[in-house]
Amino acid sequence: MSAPPRYSDGEAAARNAAAAELKAGNGPAAAARAAIAAADAFLARIVTVVGLQPQLESIQCGAGCFTCCHQMVGVTMAELALVKDFIATLPEPERRELLARGADSAQRAQGLTQAQWWAAKLPCPLLDDGGRCQVHAARPLPCRAMNSASAETCRRSFEGEPLQIPILAAQHHIYGHAQAGLAQALAAHGLSGEPVVLGAHLT
Repeated sequence: MSAPPRYSDGEAAARNAAAAELKAGNGPAAAARAAIAAADAFLARIVTVVGLQPQLESIQCGAGCFTCCHQMVGVTMAELALVKDFIATLPEPERRELLARGADSAQRAQGLTQAQWWAAKLPCPLLDDGGRCQVHAARPLPCRAMNSASAETCRRSFEGEPLQIPILAAQHHIYGHAQAGLAQALAAHGLSGEPVVLGAHLT
């Protein structure tokens, strides 16, 4: 019987997929897209091999559920490029409003720590007025990692209760390792693999 896949295997898959895009000259955004696809495929594999389908189906995250979108999100320059490419495809009024929110967020976030950002309840500037992510299809790996089996617990935590969010740990780890693999591919290609704050670098 073969051993179950390891998170390091997913990290390597994301790294190799991103590296292939960079080597082909397709740019950082394409590298991020490839790393995301590799992470998606690895999660599907883990769910099947380990039998996590019931836990996956218990996740309550959905459109308009945005309490977790009030965190300081660190992304690679490749993920940022992917998000910016998607923003460029939005209709002009939506794009203009989003970039205005991004500029305001960058100003308000100056000097804040992660804990201070959360305490200030700063929303991600990618959220529209209804709390929906305007770049959901191109969202970065940390956003894909976030999940919860209890939207009510998330709401109460956001309001200040010291609660533990029930998560599917495998999803959290897989996308986290994929981001590490993407950063490694960028660094190997002579690009920065250091994270930047998503909500403060949209403009």
